[in-house]
Amino acid sequence: MISKWRYVWWPLVMVNWCKTIFRNRLFDLGIWKSVEFEVPVIFVGSIAKDPTIDVSKYIQQLLKGALHIDRYETATYHLEKNTNESGSYHWALNAENTFSTKHKVLGLSEWFQTHGDTSAFVMDGEFKRSEIRPQFRLLITDFNRPFNGDKMSPIGKLKESKDEAKRADAILVYNSMNKEECDKLERSLMPFLEKGTPVFFIKNSFDSLNSFKSSEEIEFISDRPNFERLILNILPNANPDSE
Repeated sequence: MISKWRYVWWPLVMVNWCKTIFRNRLFDLGIWKSVEFEVPVIFVGSIAKDPTIDVSKYIQQLLKGALHIDRYETATYHLEKNTNESGSYHWALNAENTFSTKHKVLGLSEWFQTHGDTSAFVMDGEFKRSEIRPQFRLLITDFNRPFNGDKMSPIGKLKESKDEAKRADAILVYNSMNKEECDKLERSLMPFLEKGTPVFFIKNSFDSLNSFKSSEEIEFISDRPNFERLILNILPNANPDSE
């Protein structure tokens, strides 16, 4: 039985909801600016507290020459700062093709000035509107606790309003069951998404994603080639359909 005390937190829920609306309005009015980069920027994030870093690494591996940006989880994933890095706004981490940054726009700009052959930026833990305009947003959600059935913090786990899901270009559901159950969940997600937004399902659990070592460890329920093709088509002049 749900405790009645949880509803004491409803005023904070409304505050968080209003903050999201106000923040988006500042971007709409142009008071807060955002920029677009010459190369594709891909956001891999969640509006709840779901794991995203290993999926973002998987996408980086799909895109040859892409750089992985881990801005928030440096301590959690034991990625140590490289003290020999000369940059002011970015530093290489103890992981392949990964860096962290103190300032998103300046960090990416600084990197691109010296690494002009970078094919894309894959940014982990990013989804909401920010000073960078991405070409693609991938939303991660849990099959057992999908965002459409959750509530905003502190009552639930949502960090943003469910309406933010309409910004997603694709949804990836982890911890998924059989295909029939996946089809049922997909139908329930549709009212919260833009028409035609693709939904993909993987079997991996939260724990298996945290111990993820290789892209081959991701087990798609179905349509894996379609997911890979969707990601590869983000790159300019890419034509995986011709293979």
